[in-house]
Amino acid sequence: MLPSPTLSQQSAAPAERPAPGSARPRLAALDGLRLVAAVAVLAYHYTAIDRDFWGRGGTEEFPTLSLLTRYGYLGVELFFIISGFVILMTAYGRGVSGFVASRISRLYPAYWAAVLLTVGLQAFWDGGRQVDAVDALLNLTMVQQVWDVTPVQGAFWTLWVELRFYLLIGVLMVLAGGITRRKAIAFAMLWPVCAELARATDSGLLEALLIPTWAPYFAGGMLLYLLHREGPDLLVGLGLGLNLVLCIQQASRDAGGRAAIGSDASVSEPVVGVLVVLMFALVYACTTGPLARWDRGWLTVAGALTYPLYLVHGQFGYFVIDSLSGTVNSYLVVALATALSFLLAWTIHRCVERPLHAPLRRRLRSALERG
Repeated sequence: MLPSPTLSQQSAAPAERPAPGSARPRLAALDGLRLVAAVAVLAYHYTAIDRDFWGRGGTEEFPTLSLLTRYGYLGVELFFIISGFVILMTAYGRGVSGFVASRISRLYPAYWAAVLLTVGLQAFWDGGRQVDAVDALLNLTMVQQVWDVTPVQGAFWTLWVELRFYLLIGVLMVLAGGITRRKAIAFAMLWPVCAELARATDSGLLEALLIPTWAPYFAGGMLLYLLHREGPDLLVGLGLGLNLVLCIQQASRDAGGRAAIGSDASVSEPVVGVLVVLMFALVYACTTGPLARWDRGWLTVAGALTYPLYLVHGQFGYFVIDSLSGTVNSYLVVALATALSFLLAWTIHRCVERPLHAPLRRRLRSALERG
């Protein structure tokens, strides 16, 4: 998952743009959508992939449920669309130091807690990912994959993708002297095409930096933010259309690739294409469309729990499954694994994120702005 901030303070639609310094309306429905994406990934991991923890593949253990949950891997794609929206919103009209401070303070406290908890779990459970002390320390940096070190949680691979997206936005902010509508549109339309050219020409370094597999999802989310901020626009619409087509093409390619990794559950390319379109439509509905004004307190809580839930659900859920499968009803095991993951997510949010986020952001920004 994609680690985006909770959406408690968002840009308003053009018709009701708030005065400077005033509170901005919430996009609570988008917080809820983030949790839906996290639960979809969780369900996919618990019920639709082949792992030894059940004693057989998830599709064999849940032959009916897995017909639905096998598509849960697309929750990652949904996270990236939402991240494109939120990160452009975070960077728009802000200096580089503020952007960097907000990202570090948002990502790292919960991540460090998840790494330490997971290493503690693996100290007495040999069913999880085993790493030595040095690799565990390197995991704390969030860039362990640069050194080809195994992440202590399988889901951590997406964080490396996110970091590269943040790097590109930071570079854009520096080189372009700040983000404007025109610069954001140009970036969101050119980046995915250049990224695909890097892949087609086997330009290893450029491909690693431009992340062609995921570029159109982030770029599509950025354009959805501009649509939310500025209203209907032909150029934004054309950019959205381009990135939507690229996302469908990429998702269709992955239907026989990433979707099949660790699983014998086949997915339908037409269904995958429809789901990609639906994901874009849902983000639009939650930010600019009919759900944009839907405000429920529990949705904001859901958004706050999404990131830590995504961080911990893998190894801790598998620990419950490994410990109880074969002796307890399988659906009850999934419920208990999910409950433990939510409990840990709430604990990390309440005891780590809430007390550390604001002070860490202030200190980082002060340090970055110091001459």
